[in-house]
Amino acid sequence: TLQSFPVVVSRCWSQAARQRYHVIVVGGGHAGTEAAAAAARVGAETLLVSQKIQTIGALSCNPSLGGVGKGQLVKEIDALDGLCGRAGDWAGIHFSILNRRKGPAVWGPRAQLDRQHYREFIQSELLSTPRLTLLEGSVEELLVTEAKPDEPGQHRVTGIRLANGSQVSASSVVLTTGTFLSGSLFVGQNTMPGGRIGDAPSSAGLSHTLRERLGLRTGRLRTGTPPRIVKESVDLSLAVLHPPDGTPTPFSFLNKHTRCKPEEQLPCHLTYTTPGVEKVVKESLHLNCHIQQDTKGPRYCPSIESRVLRFPGRQHQVWLEPEGLTSELLYPQGLSMTMPPEMQLSLIREIPALHRAEIHTPVRCGHSDLMHQSYLNLEVSRSALSGYGVQYDFVCPTQLSPALQVKSTQGLFLAGQINGTTGYEEAAAQVADFLPSC
Repeated sequence: TLQSFPVVVSRCWSQAARQRYHVIVVGGGHAGTEAAAAAARVGAETLLVSQKIQTIGALSCNPSLGGVGKGQLVKEIDALDGLCGRAGDWAGIHFSILNRRKGPAVWGPRAQLDRQHYREFIQSELLSTPRLTLLEGSVEELLVTEAKPDEPGQHRVTGIRLANGSQVSASSVVLTTGTFLSGSLFVGQNTMPGGRIGDAPSSAGLSHTLRERLGLRTGRLRTGTPPRIVKESVDLSLAVLHPPDGTPTPFSFLNKHTRCKPEEQLPCHLTYTTPGVEKVVKESLHLNCHIQQDTKGPRYCPSIESRVLRFPGRQHQVWLEPEGLTSELLYPQGLSMTMPPEMQLSLIREIPALHRAEIHTPVRCGHSDLMHQSYLNLEVSRSALSGYGVQYDFVCPTQLSPALQVKSTQGLFLAGQINGTTGYEEAAAQVADFLPSC
């Protein structure tokens, strides 16, 4: 199915150019894929627009799903026939139930995921969903008219205009732009437009429409991701082994078993920071423009710079998580950072298990995790999988109704990080029961 993407894109473009849709979803992340699938399930002719169809459903940051307070959301999404629970069962490579010593109400089902398998499952599900069309393109602005007099609101959104000038009409538009809304990437003292390494920056026209045409209050948020580490360069004997559960517990109520057999699961490992890590963080602050700014960061996955500055003199956990069944990389959960690449390597090697660690540098470009050479200078491009930060626009969520519709604008809905959410599960859960106004 995935081999047919060029044909699908061509076919979808011709359909989008001549059709009017009930719902247009902008963005193919976790909120966007769930919103598009939910709208199509209830009978709406739906168009999902993404800058790059091949990255729809990608795990942009950590390769995991669920956990305490999050696994319950995945279960609720699955109860509404959402995608991520079944995708997690298909792509999971390490399943565990957290908080098992306590009562079932606070158990947290969690899984490490194979990045490629998760993305492929989501894309396959969307391609096979009736009434759902995928379109590769960049949205330049929203089409706005006067509001209907019999409904509340000052404006009405009637569709989108793409970067190539084409217009597509719809009764409802759902913005799930993630970190791409006027996004900026940060590594050390370098900054460039973009919402994710390897993807082109989104148009500034969409942010302009929200602020200037619709009068919405916006702000800036930031997040980050850690460098990816070559597994063979890590001394796992110096870290604490955390095996998976002997019998994997599926997320989905539809599944009795996971795709990954119990004996095929991979372990995770736990290690800790040292005083040397704190020393490197403090010595690199003047070279780290991302951490110097006062933009608010995520509550539940702060950067190592933020943790060291807020809690000096303490040890901090670092989880070494596999990125896939056959992947050569480890994801160091807890080491999100934006200092210069050479300082990142120095920091990592202050941890005993990582004293000889190497940051992975890919030899070819084109995937969602890689930097496009045309967008970046040479210094930054050498650190293709080093940690980096992202700053992006969000819309103050007090301007939304409980149904996530913009109060002042008929037919416009917002979901995911554009609302200020944190994590895949929270973004997906916002729209798993999305009921569009057709």
